[in-house]
Amino acid sequence: MAGAMTRVNYHSDDGVTYTMRQDASNATAAGNPAAGAFQGLPKRYRPRFLLAAHPTTGRERRIQVSDATTGLWLGSVATITLPDFDNLMAPVVYIIRGRIGERRLG
Repeated sequence: MAGAMTRVNYHSDDGVTYTMRQDASNATAAGNPAAGAFQGLPKRYRPRFLLAAHPTTGRERRIQVSDATTGLWLGSVATITLPDFDNLMAPVVYIIRGRIGERRLG
């Protein structure tokens, strides 16, 4: 379940900055900057993301990371604090289980 949505800048591996929609709480937790001018992410692009697991239930969430130079993406940070939508938005420290790189199809 997503909360309020926002537009953020996404720095693609091809050197272009695009904008994409993302849950506002996830964008804040991942440090994704608010979007400036609108240049939408091409439909055939799949942005990079983290797989973050809830510490007790193990449920995974995908968190898009807009900048490949951040500690979240490079691996120097092993956790991310996200709201738990099942528990009235209480913050929970999720464990980063994996990082999936950007894909450009076609």
